[in-house]
Amino acid sequence: MTIVRSPMTVVMLLIFTLMVGVASTYPPDARFMPFVVGIPAITLCLLQLFLDWRSKETEISADHRSEMEKAEERVSKMVGYKVDFEVARDAPDVTIIENSDEVAHNREFMIWGYVLSFVIGILVFGFWIAIPVFIAVFLNREAQYSPLKALLYALLGGGFMFAVFSFGLKLRLHPGFIADWFF
Repeated sequence: MTIVRSPMTVVMLLIFTLMVGVASTYPPDARFMPFVVGIPAITLCLLQLFLDWRSKETEISADHRSEMEKAEERVSKMVGYKVDFEVARDAPDVTIIENSDEVAHNREFMIWGYVLSFVIGILVFGFWIAIPVFIAVFLNREAQYSPLKALLYALLGGGFMFAVFSFGLKLRLHPGFIADWFF
């Protein structure tokens, strides 16, 4: 029986606790941001540990079912819909993905391609051109939005980012090397 369902929660709790502990030795202005990030994170980690402990207690107390019912519940959680071992006629068709490692590698290369092209686009053309182009291409290719809908969302997203960074935060972002050459 495991005491902690998610060891990552304990690791994150330790990291945030150490961060807040170290930040408490800083001057008041310097410790503000670590406290803003660390204290809510510690609270959420403690809440997650409590919820894990409570769900474990519920599982132990609800252990009166037969082995068949327990197996049906485990399989139902895995496939995402109610499974009845006695009736298989309602089960949807299952698609077996061959070469799942190859699919994962292709997806990883695709994500790296998007990230690197976005960074190169920012360096060459600047934020204000790269952001809408990236949003439009991503929505069109990956989310399969129509080109018009992807362009509309790209312009809205780019306009929102421009308003936040230029007017709200009063930041001047990298204009791009091409814009520097022409302006």
